[in-house]
Amino acid sequence: MPSPGVSLIVVTRDEEQLIGQCLSSAKRFCRELIVVDSFSTDRTVAICEELGARVFQQEFAGYVLQKQAALDRATSEWVLLLDADEQVTYELGCEIERAINSADRYDGYRIQRVLYHLRHYYVRPLYRDFPVRLFRRARAHIGGIDPHDKVIVDGPVGRLRAPILHFSYRDVADHIATINRFTTRSAERLEPSPLDALKMLTHPIGRFLNVYLLRGGFLEGGPGLYAAMTGAFYGFVKYAKLYERRLAQRRPR
Repeated sequence: MPSPGVSLIVVTRDEEQLIGQCLSSAKRFCRELIVVDSFSTDRTVAICEELGARVFQQEFAGYVLQKQAALDRATSEWVLLLDADEQVTYELGCEIERAINSADRYDGYRIQRVLYHLRHYYVRPLYRDFPVRLFRRARAHIGGIDPHDKVIVDGPVGRLRAPILHFSYRDVADHIATINRFTTRSAERLEPSPLDALKMLTHPIGRFLNVYLLRGGFLEGGPGLYAAMTGAFYGFVKYAKLYERRLAQRRPR
């Protein structure tokens, strides 16, 4: 019996620095590379095409719809979803090949993402990063609420051991800019509440204690403290933006 194929799907916009490594890391075992691009202004599209990817362009419609558009264009039995700043390790590629050829395979697999930032690999579970990234095309779709998309699988889900490497932020400034974008999109999908001012205090404290103490951030030294503080900052900024909207709604006309 021939081995089932794997389609890689990625969404992009101005990702010339990392998209080449992303596609190359999966090209060895993926039958097709599918990229949905939001009209990049750099060399992203050219790099993708040089590596043999099929590139489709459409205006950015949110992470959920954009990734579903990529999934809709895949043709293989199995799909691997990566972000443009992620790479498959060699061990993970081998594990994926074994999983899809297994007699009792699942319909989807969770894969740990290991973030690299501040010259440090976050191998402890400071971030909840075990998303479903490998799945049967016919048994899954993209769901979630922007900016936090997720793969929803209609069937049993297993877990692979080897990780995806996540090279998410160029520096601290880039991380803060990402927090700003994501909190804006997250706050836009919530309704302001009289409790938002209180949540500006309680959510950051809860996030800090969760990451720094419960998940062992204190064992990571400076990078662990950084992860806890930026997680707390994310919660503060999200609810500060909701509080700002509530004040605007109460403004006398």
